[in-house]
Amino acid sequence: MLFNSISFFLFLTVVFLVYYRRERLFQNYILLAAGIIFYSFNDFKFIFLLIGLILINFYLGRKIFNAKDNRKLILIFGLTINLAVLFLFKYLTFSITMLNDLSSFFSGKNIFSVLPKILLPIGISFYTFHNLSYLIDIYKNRIQPAKSLLTFAIYDLFFPLLLAGPIERAEKLVPQIESVREITSEKFFSGLFLLLYGIFKKTFIADNLILFIEKSMDQSYTVPIGIHYWTILVFPVQLYADFSGYSDCARGVARLLGFELSYNFLHPFISQNPVEFWTRWHISLSNWLRDYLYIPLGGNQLGFLRQNINLFIVWILGGLWHGASYPFLFWGIYCGFQIFVYNLFNKYIISKFKLEFKILRFINPIIIYLLYGLGLILFKVNSISHLVDVLWNLRGFYFNLILLLKIVLLSIPIVFIEFYQIYFQDENFEEILQRKFILLPILILYPLLFMMFSSFEDKEFFYFQF
Repeated sequence: MLFNSISFFLFLTVVFLVYYRRERLFQNYILLAAGIIFYSFNDFKFIFLLIGLILINFYLGRKIFNAKDNRKLILIFGLTINLAVLFLFKYLTFSITMLNDLSSFFSGKNIFSVLPKILLPIGISFYTFHNLSYLIDIYKNRIQPAKSLLTFAIYDLFFPLLLAGPIERAEKLVPQIESVREITSEKFFSGLFLLLYGIFKKTFIADNLILFIEKSMDQSYTVPIGIHYWTILVFPVQLYADFSGYSDCARGVARLLGFELSYNFLHPFISQNPVEFWTRWHISLSNWLRDYLYIPLGGNQLGFLRQNINLFIVWILGGLWHGASYPFLFWGIYCGFQIFVYNLFNKYIISKFKLEFKILRFINPIIIYLLYGLGLILFKVNSISHLVDVLWNLRGFYFNLILLLKIVLLSIPIVFIEFYQIYFQDENFEEILQRKFILLPILILYPLLFMMFSSFEDKEFFYFQF
């Protein structure tokens, strides 16, 4: 059940009508039922896995909180269960592939003759991270356990963010589940605007741009030399429209139900360096990796060399979080290398000589954007030879006026809104919409184009595969 589907709107309408103006306990039972139905509709085979993990983590959270002597042992046991499930479904096949590749390289023979075919539960990376942070935060005395199994079940099954985040922390979401929620007309309309804007970004911008990306990266097509400069240019906008569109939908639906979720994106394409970029892109994942992996490894407290080793470890695991395959592994290394080079340059050149050029404030975001777009190529390559072909294609440049006009037409709304938010320092989309005279072209033209050219209920959100 996709946000960009008629079935979801029917589902949400029924949930809202039953949920609205009920007492909190009844609302929570509705949220639990809605989460189970929503997940089952997308991945019925694995709803029992998710329910089993809910029961285990709720029990272990209470055990950690109440234990006096063996709290760390219980925590390790809980982390092991969650990571073992994640490894089994997401990384076992890739691990066997890597072992076979290593064995074949050194001995010419594979260790395993058959690779297991394991289906990947939708959203497993997201709800696993939910559970890991919940147990760790209880162990660190940052939070207390959920007051009831119902509360914790909703924390894991809250359907707006169940499939692709944001990765909301228990310290923010659980108190909202346990509190009375008021749905005002202001919250209702702002939530509805966010939902519709997210769907617009997904179906009109992202799903139309992905058609070009998929064709340009399809090895069965003979593409013009230089076409992949356009791929690098288009891919970041496409992915941003897709994933931030999902996050807007999630925040909008949550607001309709009286909840507030965290921002997952904050104008990433104005970033001055790769470190800043990852504080603005997929913020909930970046913060999670920082708090539960980078800092426990020592962060930047153990010297420059150890800091960058920690960063590489985080980015290798961050790449593999996105997908269990070589391209995602190399993408993580690529991102980690960018940050390492920036840290090196910042420490020994910029800071030492106090270099500061105003023109760089305009050039840096362009460089960061293009570097990110180049890295996204790894999300679509099938092999080393495919990657070499893509890079070799960059030996020339291809220009097509019609292609340029299509990209501009599709990108104008998101660029316009982002520029407006940055310029006026106004992050509330619903307040922007109230200034209709500013957005008159967007409000009139693009809804018509949306109805005419959106590929509605056609493609999954990109991050569903993670």
